[in-house]
Amino acid sequence: MKKFTSAFILLSLCFISAAAQNTEVPVELKPFITKGYEVMDFAKADLNGDKLEDYILLLKVQGEDTLTYENSLEDAKRPLLLIIRQADKSLKHILTNNEIVYCRQCGGVMGDPYQSITAKPGEFTLDFYGGSSWRWSEAYTFRYDNAKKDWFFQIHSSSSFHASDPDNTTDSYVINRNETGDITLKKFTPDYNNDISTWKVKAAKTYFYTSPSVSATPKKAYLVKGNEVASLKKFKTFVFCSFTNNKGVTTSGFIQQKDLQLVKK
Repeated sequence: MKKFTSAFILLSLCFISAAAQNTEVPVELKPFITKGYEVMDFAKADLNGDKLEDYILLLKVQGEDTLTYENSLEDAKRPLLLIIRQADKSLKHILTNNEIVYCRQCGGVMGDPYQSITAKPGEFTLDFYGGSSWRWSEAYTFRYDNAKKDWFFQIHSSSSFHASDPDNTTDSYVINRNETGDITLKKFTPDYNNDISTWKVKAAKTYFYTSPSVSATPKKAYLVKGNEVASLKKFKTFVFCSFTNNKGVTTSGFIQQKDLQLVKK
């Protein structure tokens, strides 16, 4: 069996288990549950390197499971709270991010895309999975920067495939902090580094890469001088973009900025 088939099964199992997460809340976390909300999930670990256990707390609107597309709260926010233990062992709410956790309807026909939150010393990761015929998975990792005394986006792992043929349609990439620049946990959204610019190829030939890294594998697809691409995300040395040829076939991937020239509108 090919590697991705195994990964597909694992994702399916994760999807099934996510609906039955244990959300029995520690007593010390209850004061941090915002009025009108209930606990969706939480994770516990030493998140800032002081050898004291902290919490990531995920909340959802009370009664969220009964919301429908006709309900104005269908995309109700799911706050992520960072709660840090102080030297006196008390807990302190440090920050809230309302954008990281996908809404309950965001998974399409697959249902709630939220899978899990995992934490270990100094970092935590959020996993999501959804789609219909085309399936997708996203994982975002955040890490504590001891020098800057804050939590930053570190790694984004993304994968997609067609359910009818996962072994031959898989497309995956990894984006890390050295390409995105510093994005704090408080300010992070899944739309990070979005860009809607148009770029023109200035090199004789340039290849699409699987990830924004010169060590990543170039795809077979390439562009030639004069081709124009639509940017989706802009990074330090790469642009994530798409190109549609004269036959209507669209190719997406990462192209090195040094091979491109910004088209001013």
